[in-house]
Amino acid sequence: MPGGWRGIAIRMTDAAGSTRPDSGSHPVARVAGDTGPHPSARVAGDSGPYPVASSIAPLGPTPVDLGEADLDDGGALATIVAEYRAHHPKADGAVLETDVGMLEKAFEVAARAHREQRRKSGEPYFVHPARVATTLAQLGLDATSIAAGLLHDAVEDSELTVFDVHEAFGREVASIVDGVTKLGKVPYLSRQEQQAESFRKMLLAMSEDIRVLMVKLIDRLDNMRTLGHMPAEKQHRISTETMQIYAPLSGRLGIEWVRRELQDLSFSYLEPTAYASIRQHVYQFLAAHPGVVEDGIARLEGVFVPDRPSAISEDDPLEGAAPWRAEVFGDVQIRATLRPMFRLQRRMTGGGRKPSQLSDVATFQVVVRDREACYAAIGQLHAALQPVPGRFRDYIALPRPNRYQALHTSVIDRSGDRLEVQVRSAAMDAVAERGIVAQWGDGPTDGRRLAWLGQLMDWQKEVDDPHEFIEAVKADLYADEVYVFSPGGDIFTFPKGATPIDFAFAIHTDVGMQCSGARVNGHLVPLRYRLRQGDTVEILTNPQVAPREEWLKMCVSSRARARIKQVLRQRERARLRSLGRSLVEQEVASRGGASASLDDEAGLSEHAESLGLSPDVGGSGILEAVGSGQVAATAVADRVCRGGEAGGLLGRVMRRVRGPASSRKPSAGGRGSEPSLPIVLTKALVEGSDALVHLAPCCSPVPGDPLLGFFEPGRGVTAHVQGCPDALEQLSARRVHLAWSPDIELSCPVTVEVRTGNTVGLLAEMSRVFSHHGVNIKQANCRAYGDGERAINTFHAQVASLDQLQSLLTALRTTEGVLAVQRVFNPGSGTYPRP
Repeated sequence: MPGGWRGIAIRMTDAAGSTRPDSGSHPVARVAGDTGPHPSARVAGDSGPYPVASSIAPLGPTPVDLGEADLDDGGALATIVAEYRAHHPKADGAVLETDVGMLEKAFEVAARAHREQRRKSGEPYFVHPARVATTLAQLGLDATSIAAGLLHDAVEDSELTVFDVHEAFGREVASIVDGVTKLGKVPYLSRQEQQAESFRKMLLAMSEDIRVLMVKLIDRLDNMRTLGHMPAEKQHRISTETMQIYAPLSGRLGIEWVRRELQDLSFSYLEPTAYASIRQHVYQFLAAHPGVVEDGIARLEGVFVPDRPSAISEDDPLEGAAPWRAEVFGDVQIRATLRPMFRLQRRMTGGGRKPSQLSDVATFQVVVRDREACYAAIGQLHAALQPVPGRFRDYIALPRPNRYQALHTSVIDRSGDRLEVQVRSAAMDAVAERGIVAQWGDGPTDGRRLAWLGQLMDWQKEVDDPHEFIEAVKADLYADEVYVFSPGGDIFTFPKGATPIDFAFAIHTDVGMQCSGARVNGHLVPLRYRLRQGDTVEILTNPQVAPREEWLKMCVSSRARARIKQVLRQRERARLRSLGRSLVEQEVASRGGASASLDDEAGLSEHAESLGLSPDVGGSGILEAVGSGQVAATAVADRVCRGGEAGGLLGRVMRRVRGPASSRKPSAGGRGSEPSLPIVLTKALVEGSDALVHLAPCCSPVPGDPLLGFFEPGRGVTAHVQGCPDALEQLSARRVHLAWSPDIELSCPVTVEVRTGNTVGLLAEMSRVFSHHGVNIKQANCRAYGDGERAINTFHAQVASLDQLQSLLTALRTTEGVLAVQRVFNPGSGTYPRP
């Protein structure tokens, strides 16, 4: 077939490395250059660790096997220069020679920097940078990237500095090398923190120049190819990092062959038994169905290629249209590729079965002239072969975030075999295999052009916790995706499982903060609704709405989660500061001081170091530490009040701020300025997930109850009713003075036990009493005891105040047949006799 790919070529090697024909039996064969623990079969034209491949065209450039002799005789440098020249045939002669001169200089500098170093395998260390640079040249990258590939380890592993690289090769090369170089070993950072900070540094660098990531990915790929020489613990750690971060990153750049090889190499170390098993299944399938891939290619050729026997029947209306087909589609190219072992294992595990048909192990690519020819080709294919319903995907109209474009379909031929087919134009095929590299040309390399990278950069500054940062990055990179539309037709991409909350934060932070609801495809949906492919989403906002804790359970995108966590943290810090201030105010008041002393931020911050805090936390930080239980309120009060009214901080503040007693007004939140006043409980202080004061569930205080407050570090203040048995056990805890606001309105649970005679109609009468007093019964439990002539009735109800409760209890006591009435703190804890 002129100009196209044809057929499948499998080459097996024996233990000695000699080639032998495929005889139908498939013993484990060794891959040339594979140093990993899991030997694989070598395929003609295949450079990866795959057991077999079904295309004579390699998936990615073939690795160059460089040795010490190649470094000494100049063969390695000659290979790099030759690859660079081959991929830049149109470059200006003078510019080309300048670039070659830079490569020769970089090769010499890097060789000198690594001269005395050896790898774990025993080979010269410089073999690794030379292989990285060769692969970058094979990909068609510019001289700057290749030079950075040669020098990428020199700064970290030798005395060469980034400044030296800048002086010798310019800003761009130095910037790429610095971005690839790991963060220096910082003693106070754990391994995971070092990983997070190293990746954050690389993220910042590649946002300015995406070539940083290209060099890092090829560096990691070469390291993974030789990972067999490392200890088992390092193999597992490096493979895990590669699988979770670097393989998805290569997918984001659209460099499919790098992602495949990184995934399969990592898979072989992380799950060696599963890797060997799925590879053996592939061998067995191909051995049991010889020529199955070639037959699939032949059937597709019959649909598209004029000089092949037609795969359609003689009475088909398309018969005889081959010249028209050739004119429309151009030079049609058809090939087949095997699924990577890692993805094939996931596919088989999900279905719980072994490969049983061609579509399980291979996909077919049909490459035509242009975009219009793609749609014509898919129509031709569906006319000739039966399409499988629900399997058509249009990634041309809706490209993936890595800019991949193709039409995907599944068809069934007349023999009943299913074929997975991808139809692309020649330009789309280049992007599918080489990703962003195929689109560079002479254009800019600014990483901010990539939407996914822009989203990472948007929220990463707000995440201080390195553990949280690295987990969020993994979640974003490794998630399946869903595509939805705004009402204006803009396309948004989210991880699978995203909700309208994710969509709202993707539009704008303010929209997310005020998100109150959503319409999907014109219908109102709850915020927990999971977005589906093709949904059109409209967000409803309300200025009174604010993010809540439960939103974190609804959203999946890192941007939304980071924003929500930031708001919740700020809210929690404000709550702790308010609580800390209240606790210190009470302690200051007990010493005869005034709460105004806490308004002097600078004066209060002077005590930070003596309290065991960082000197730059400020006065608000001290109050926050008190609220969280890190610092005792008594310690702060001691320092604030030291020196009394006449001197020290208290004297300075009171003379300047306090003013005449007659002019002082109650402070915000219901707390007065008199030092003897307690924390006054308002509705805002006791309701909500971030309440400053929590009403103890054991006794359920009602407005009007005398209160006992206890401070619990990390939680806040818990309010008990005086006399509560649980409160008596906490008298040694830090007590807080509490009182009810006179106008507070709450709906509080109470438990009432009523002892009665066991008479007909009495329960109905008691229910009428509850109803008459406006008290709602939530639950009732009535049981007889003793000789059956008496009963205990336990009512769980809601009251608004102590006055309402007492009026209810009085009315119950006057009801005929009622023997005794008592409010209890726990069900069954009253003083009545028990059977």
